[in-house]
Amino acid sequence: MLYVVGSGLAGVSCAYALVKKGEQVTMLDVGIELEPETKKIVAKLRESKKWDPLLVQKIKGRFQTETKHGQMEVPVRFIYGSDYPYRDIEKHMPLKFKDVSIQPSFGIGGLSAVWGAAIMPYLDQDIADWPISIKDLEPHYKAVLEFMPIAAAKDDLSELFPMYTKNYQNFKFSRQATSLLKEMNHYKKELNEQGFIFGSSRLAAQFEDTEKKKGCIYCGLCMFGCPYELIYDSAYTVEELKKCRNFHYIKDVIVKKIVESGNTVRIIAEDRLSGKEKTYIGSRVFLGCGPLPSTKIILESMGAYDEEIILRDSQVFLLPFLRYKGVPNVKNERLHTLSQIFIEIFDKELDSHSIHIQLSTYNELFGTMIKKQLGFVHRLLKKPTELFLERFILMLGYLHSDSSSSISVKLKKGYPSKLTLTKKENKLVSKKIKLLIKKFFKNRKYFRMVPLVPLMKVAKPGVSNHYGGSFPMKKNPKKFESDILGRPYGFKRTHMVDASVFTSLSTQTVAFTMMANAHRIASTYDKEL
Repeated sequence: MLYVVGSGLAGVSCAYALVKKGEQVTMLDVGIELEPETKKIVAKLRESKKWDPLLVQKIKGRFQTETKHGQMEVPVRFIYGSDYPYRDIEKHMPLKFKDVSIQPSFGIGGLSAVWGAAIMPYLDQDIADWPISIKDLEPHYKAVLEFMPIAAAKDDLSELFPMYTKNYQNFKFSRQATSLLKEMNHYKKELNEQGFIFGSSRLAAQFEDTEKKKGCIYCGLCMFGCPYELIYDSAYTVEELKKCRNFHYIKDVIVKKIVESGNTVRIIAEDRLSGKEKTYIGSRVFLGCGPLPSTKIILESMGAYDEEIILRDSQVFLLPFLRYKGVPNVKNERLHTLSQIFIEIFDKELDSHSIHIQLSTYNELFGTMIKKQLGFVHRLLKKPTELFLERFILMLGYLHSDSSSSISVKLKKGYPSKLTLTKKENKLVSKKIKLLIKKFFKNRKYFRMVPLVPLMKVAKPGVSNHYGGSFPMKKNPKKFESDILGRPYGFKRTHMVDASVFTSLSTQTVAFTMMANAHRIASTYDKEL
């Protein structure tokens, strides 16, 4: 029996490959689910032609809150108004933060329940320090898109970042995105010369009708939770895998450590509800439960207490822009509110690696944030606020891990044991961002918009959820490193398949490459031995 730990994007991708090979697979998962009463509300909305505003308000009720962990307040995104993805973390995996913001998930599907669905492959030039190349990942990018949908467009980005499938859908751009793309395409030559390559965002979401599901109605609820379940969640693939005879799913399992002996692995776990110890014995185990849980399991298995390892991060920053010309009545437009446009920046003077940018246009949360900032004054500035939102574009930018701050991780003894996470500052962060702002300001006439520098925010390490590399892959691994099959030094039958094994983190979204690498390890582990 092969065991896969975790139902997130990496765990599901790994399990999918193993099941397809005909292996007997058991997935162990904490698997906390959405409350039954909330499921009923979502189902009712999905089946209704006309939505009850009170039901809509219930799933929009709480988008984000501040959850206290140790010394840090961590903002978390809710889904359908529920915090189920984050429950029981403090009880079973306590964390202590210092200038770091990370929120793991014990929910079924992991953080894919609350992600922004942006997917993009990596570039060879940005993973030159890896012991594998994009060529090694290509067939697995393709395999992932057999079970995960993708919406994209054939454009300039396709030349550098292949689609890896012919079965992609298109989506309708918002009017703000359409206007911006028109301006950018008008000045495409000038922007290309400055190192800007741009095009449609790529989203793991279904927009068009299929035999199984109705397509997107552009209701604008993406950030709260899609009532039609069109944004990919790896929990959906778990349900499909359950239909296979060689796949078994066990929930409410918290894996503590792994003990290898000869040709077997013993998985020491605990029942989430009763607290009773459980043991599972198999021939191999694949850890895909997220960089922090997977790292904790391996450190616990090694008895590596009070030893420092480094968790790498692709640090994210938020930079709003104000367009020269607004798009009227954006508040009443039917649109999707995921990322609309991707920009990839190639400028050696700025960074030796590419820089990935995501642009989002209006969603009602922008108005909510402004209202919160202005307080009661908001009522007096209603019209100016509306005019502002008609011109407002939000940019998320990501830096390569070489240019980002990282996180020091130590495991402290106790019951349960605790991870302490401390920021290791990289002074390149502020330098790179200042140069990037200068570059956008210099090229403002081509974008027809100007950066709102006073509103810029640089996130703490971990906020982007684009982190990993605690046990980086190496050709000849040493302690706290792994081989190309994700096996930590000293282990033979334990494979880490999530971003824990990334040698470095490129600026493009981590999810797609993590899934491809998990699929690669599961597909080739027996061939490479």
